Amino acid sequence: MITIDTKNKQFHGVALRRWIWVVAFSIAFACVESAVVVYLREIYFDGSFYFPIVVQWEDGKRVVDTLMRIELGREIATIIMLVTVGCIIGKNAIQKFCFFMIAFGIWDIFYYFWLWIMVGWPESLMTWDLLFFIPLPWVGPVITPLLIAITMVVAGFLIIYYDENGCVFHWRWYDWVIELGCGFLMIVAFCWDWKNIMRVPDDVLYSGIPNPFAWWLYLPAYIFSVVYFIVRLKQTVSVEIYLK
Repeated sequence: MITIDTKNKQFHGVALRRWIWVVAFSIAFACVESAVVVYLREIYFDGSFYFPIVVQWEDGKRVVDTLMRIELGREIATIIMLVTVGCIIGKNAIQKFCFFMIAFGIWDIFYYFWLWIMVGWPESLMTWDLLFFIPLPWVGPVITPLLIAITMVVAGFLIIYYDENGCVFHWRWYDWVIELGCGFLMIVAFCWDWKNIMRVPDDVLYSGIPNPFAWWLYLPAYIFSVVYFIVRLKQTVSVEIYLK
């Protein structure tokens, strides 16, 4: 049984300072990311954030120009930067991963916040957005990535809080498989309409306008991942509180 001294049950000052620095970085990085997206929209889509997106096909093959390759590299670099923050700030493996989740979540939340400040977009939480372009276009209403981002921040904070207070996590390999599997299903939901979004030249005439989102796949995966995490957190953090 794991014990915690209630007099010491707090989010320690050192950990709090590290958390604040991660938050500050993520908010500032989100501002930079939003500004870059505004520039890219001006270059590629005449400042528009709406579908269909510009995609060129020649002889059945997609035309990828130099700027698009650079953009793909930028998306990969963005993830690497967020991973790096977690690796630098976290003092052990679980904290490194959790600080990455916190950085990613706050970055994603404030990405939309800064876009709304800069250009008044998105108009609502149900506005469609192109999230990523690796390896296929990820498309969904703004609320869908925000739900994931908020969950990542809360989950990361809770795990770090308990870790700082001396709790040992008995996270089993299949716990990771289940959570990552749910994440994969949500990614599939984002990419479900990729042929339409990219207007693949085949026998079907695609509009490039997003069809109804695959809520039937996204919601069960999201809800199950949250419920499973809460249940396993309660089970793994078995704490016997005693007073000194």
